[in-house]
Amino acid sequence: MTATAVSSSQVNLSWTASTDNVGVKEYKIYRGSTEVGTATGTSYSDTGLNPSTTYSYTVKAFDAAGNASANSNTASATTSDGPSTDTNIAKGKTAKASSVEGSGYEASKAFDGNASTRWASKEGSDPEWIYVDLGKTYSIHKVKLNWEAAYGKNYKIQVSNDSGSPANWTDVYTKTNGNGGVEEITFAPQDARYVRMYGTARGTSYGYSLYEFEVYGSSGM
Repeated sequence: MTATAVSSSQVNLSWTASTDNVGVKEYKIYRGSTEVGTATGTSYSDTGLNPSTTYSYTVKAFDAAGNASANSNTASATTSDGPSTDTNIAKGKTAKASSVEGSGYEASKAFDGNASTRWASKEGSDPEWIYVDLGKTYSIHKVKLNWEAAYGKNYKIQVSNDSGSPANWTDVYTKTNGNGGVEEITFAPQDARYVRMYGTARGTSYGYSLYEFEVYGSSGM
């Protein structure tokens, strides 16, 4: 495993694929003893870090049965000087959803920067989705979901660089058995204009509901 600081707030990690078995489902990434994310590939970007700080990481492979490999080697990196510039680039941008529960729960409510308003899909329906049009291409590395009580148990974060109405989506993160609340999701940087939460299983009998859907990244193409 290797760790490389790329800014005052981000460390990029990479490792070789596990050889323990052929059924690796995901890798869990640990900063010190704290799990900070998961990946299905062999890279990960840890963001929102403090400047001029040394961080140490390990990774474990897990199969579908929950069996874990031994820890990888420990890799460390020190972030550069300067303040973090992580900004929610989705705030106030155009959004679209597969459905809306009713008036006042439109897709735009998840991107208005107001944690007291929310988007809500129609009740009892799977799958459902919501995406934001960032207006241009950015290098995306993090998404933050602030769920209402009607949360997504299983969902994907997807990105697209289509022109106009996006039709081609790439999975960058898959969540199973989620518990709602506030979820901060980091992944290897992806160039994208559109970012989508695609829900496949609801955590309740209601719909999907997000107070805020935040996206973080830097200017790309």
